[in-house]
Amino acid sequence: MRLRSVLAIALLLSAPALARAQAFNIQAAAGPTLVDRGYSVAGGAGWSPWSRVTLTLDAERTVLSTRVTSDGRGGGSTFRGGAMVLGAAGVRVSLFPPHRLTPYVVAGFARGRSTPTVNDTFPDRVTNTVRAVFAGGGVQAPLGPHLAIFADARMQVGTEGGETLAVAPLRAGLRWRF
Repeated sequence: MRLRSVLAIALLLSAPALARAQAFNIQAAAGPTLVDRGYSVAGGAGWSPWSRVTLTLDAERTVLSTRVTSDGRGGGSTFRGGAMVLGAAGVRVSLFPPHRLTPYVVAGFARGRSTPTVNDTFPDRVTNTVRAVFAGGGVQAPLGPHLAIFADARMQVGTEGGETLAVAPLRAGLRWRF
């Protein structure tokens, strides 16, 4: 472990351009979900080893509304809805450096828990483990040397309590680069 640290520091010191490109950032975002009615909020931090690549850690909360649909013949279905709180780790890769308007792609994985809605139709309180992978894309626009606005859409697919989970948040927010 100590050898890896020494090698990493030696690499950074031997490549001044690489060392100058490093940056930390914090971000916050919110927005609706695209398929099921609901909303998503997220906050996190990132580290950029290169100007176009950022490794991210986020905490996010997504709330989906209960949905009842009827087929008009006495049949129908009910979606329970509920809240998910996830910790996510990912990578964001931009086409251009952060001081320019740039599109980007994002991918990673998330883990957390969900608490489905309790109501007359679903009276039992349940807590489920959630595991998911996600991928998506967005655009970032600089507002100054450190501040940028961004918007992205992503698709999260995974499992929740033994069932398949798919959520598509569309979020916009602010990012501060140190």
